[in-house]
Amino acid sequence: MTYNAVERETIGLCVCLEALDDTANHGLLELRDVASLPGETEVYFHTSIHEELFLIRLLDLAIERNDDALTGVSGSCLDVLAAACDSASFDVGGSIVQLRTALEELKQWLDEKSPMSLWLPTLDINATIRPSGLDFLRISGNHSKHNLSKLTRVSKDIQNLLAVHGYSVPLEMIPLALDDFREHLQENFFVYYGTWLAELVNNVRWGVQDYLTPIFRQSCTPTSDDPPAYRYMYPPNVQNDIPRQWFWRLMNNVRAGPYLRRFRGVHYLKKRSSLEEHE
Repeated sequence: MTYNAVERETIGLCVCLEALDDTANHGLLELRDVASLPGETEVYFHTSIHEELFLIRLLDLAIERNDDALTGVSGSCLDVLAAACDSASFDVGGSIVQLRTALEELKQWLDEKSPMSLWLPTLDINATIRPSGLDFLRISGNHSKHNLSKLTRVSKDIQNLLAVHGYSVPLEMIPLALDDFREHLQENFFVYYGTWLAELVNNVRWGVQDYLTPIFRQSCTPTSDDPPAYRYMYPPNVQNDIPRQWFWRLMNNVRAGPYLRRFRGVHYLKKRSSLEEHE
């Protein structure tokens, strides 16, 4: 079945919204307001396992490619959302603006590179490298997701990252050093930046909410059933049965709202971590 652009956007938005809800929720983390800093919040993951799951799901959002047969976009959920920002089929009075802003801020964090010093005792290297946030997310998220036998790609990524910065390491040595990276990344880098990352992901979720709230209000119609119920009026360009089912599901997600309230992460966790060198 061939769907039109609005129908494809409907499906893509629903897939991405649910992926965002899987990543930013109370099951993984807790928000704690800082009494001495009104309006600022810290994020605490319930356990290290919950932090790992957050990173895995963020990795899927940022990197894992979707089936373009479903969404019409060959790329990650962030790419699908970027395409929705371009088409903006449901924009009402600029309701798309907050999603565009939130998406750009998350991508900027993932793309930014900072100089870092990493002591890798297994390799006997004190490496000074300049990776992006996405580089480290790819390493840490995949390491959390897979066992050692399935980490060949991660090992090659690390070997290439070290080689770019002048460190030649045999590929077969890299798996032995993965725990060194894990200690630095999951137990230091991502613990420090967890609050900021959770805020950025939550902002994207709220951006989707802000974008779709006007069309939800236009579409949601109460019925005279007892008890009171509701139904959705489909937009003119959502014509086929399957996209209509996705639209209904999408509107129900908007009706439920994001799991986390809007929050602003504490400013002192948005500076450079102890791993990063100050230029």
